[in-house]
Amino acid sequence: MRIVTLFTVFVIILFRVLPVCAQENKNYSLSISPQLGIFYGHVEEIVYPPPEKKADLLSQLLWNMKPVFYYGFLMELSPVKPMEKWRFFSDLSFKFSIPGRSGVIEDRDWESVENTGLTGFSSHDNIAKQLILIDFSAGVSFPLRNILLLKTFIHISYMNFNFTGENGHATYARETPPNSGIFAPIDDAPHEYTFNGKVINYNQTWFYVAPGVSLGYAYKEYFRVEISFTISPLILCNDLDEHILTNTQYKDNMMGGIMLEPGLLFSLNLSKRLGISCDVSWRYISRTKGITYRSIDAGDYTQIGKAGAGLSIFNTALLLKVKL
Repeated sequence: MRIVTLFTVFVIILFRVLPVCAQENKNYSLSISPQLGIFYGHVEEIVYPPPEKKADLLSQLLWNMKPVFYYGFLMELSPVKPMEKWRFFSDLSFKFSIPGRSGVIEDRDWESVENTGLTGFSSHDNIAKQLILIDFSAGVSFPLRNILLLKTFIHISYMNFNFTGENGHATYARETPPNSGIFAPIDDAPHEYTFNGKVINYNQTWFYVAPGVSLGYAYKEYFRVEISFTISPLILCNDLDEHILTNTQYKDNMMGGIMLEPGLLFSLNLSKRLGISCDVSWRYISRTKGITYRSIDAGDYTQIGKAGAGLSIFNTALLLKVKL
């Protein structure tokens, strides 16, 4: 929570500083770009097994975004003539989802002490209640032979995903005898359940810092294409999983892993003050691990094991750039 508060304060200060910098220095321009886009992919919730279990995972939940639509805006401080010499640049982006159904949540369990067979599967309608992504980058650009523009930068990102699983069905393998950890195959007379209404709530929050690099080519002042790449292990994540039917909550605190994001940007200038852009990227995080805690009937949280998290999101956005 402290990280989110500091990041919010930083954003507010930045909003005050960037317009002043652009107005007082004729080498730089300030622009604002409204954007509309689509997320397609999933966020992942993982529970790792105790030693007596045979499978690599105890539980995996995939909260699908297929798709999620969003709106937002991008604010940029950029050099007026980037091909003359090295220059500083920065940008700040906000994305907010449009609430609605976004595919399904898939929950898989592997609880056997004998083998790695699937012991449980459930599927529910996934409602994307709220997604917020705030991204800030700052760095230096270098012209190369008056043809290419190389950028090196630091990228800071905050992401919050809020989902609800509703309705659906579940299939569980028979455990014989009960509490033995020995299960029949999941297709051998399993227990079947149907659900109506809300079943599960999930909230996942990310914060990471990553170095990045990009290489761009511009044709005069009309057209620009740019490829970029960021990668980092400097990742923090926490989440809250609420199982409504059993009144049980799971809270995970995690860190580390690997984040990578390749991107491709196409820009076309319509006039000196207007332009349009298409931004395509893939954000991927895996191997983030930590401790999981459980609370039953609103009681105290107790540590019960190890957890993990990840995500894989394709992003496509259209932007209308307005130079101030």
